[in-house]
Amino acid sequence: AALRHHPGTERAVRMREFHACTANFETLVMNGKASVANCNELIRAQGLKGEMDAAMRTFEAMQLHGYEPDEGTFVSLILGASNLQNASLARQLFLKLREQLISPTPKLYAALIQAHVRACDIPSGFALLRKMQDEGIQPDVVVHTILINALVSEGHLDKAWEEFHSIRTWKLIQPDEVLFTVMIKACAQASEPERALNLLDDLRMSGLYPTDLTYGELIHAMSTSADFARKAFEFYRQMEAEDLPINSFVFE
Repeated sequence: AALRHHPGTERAVRMREFHACTANFETLVMNGKASVANCNELIRAQGLKGEMDAAMRTFEAMQLHGYEPDEGTFVSLILGASNLQNASLARQLFLKLREQLISPTPKLYAALIQAHVRACDIPSGFALLRKMQDEGIQPDVVVHTILINALVSEGHLDKAWEEFHSIRTWKLIQPDEVLFTVMIKACAQASEPERALNLLDDLRMSGLYPTDLTYGELIHAMSTSADFARKAFEFYRQMEAEDLPINSFVFE
């Protein structure tokens, strides 16, 4: 069995759609499509294209026309700030959310933490984790994955493993495909193919299935040792058998 969706490819398609977006608030109104949800999508697209000035104008226009921003609006804005690695702007937007008496959720905190780790400020990301816990908001697997992935990306592999084991043992958080893939990436960085295979077994024992991204990281991990090179090709053939999209990352 395999996943019916392909996160890596689907994300790439969605990003292309966002980058192809040329709409603004006026065109939403003219086409009769103005709504909070559509404004949020427009802000997301503008922010991901690095057009934060346009995103803020959309934010102001929707309010002027009676469309009350919700949490999704601020998630889109903060993700835009994250895209620019602008943690300061992300914090300002978080304060603006507080002013509007919107209660933050794990999804909102995930965006805020993402903005800080993308700005290479992992300590502030963990400080925000403690803040949300102090507020009685339970961090979910997405929040922890963002922080663990940041540790892996910065080469803090021992700390990443410590966090991974801690959330499973003490917080009873079940890793998803994304978190398992992050830890397999850690194995690739440390040239630990056997450990990566153990994680794959763990993933499957958890009732999950490898994604296109998981297989990519597994192939990278196997390629770090001549003894496991054959496994890399086996995973490649498995991707073909499951009709998974194969991108350039697999061949790197």
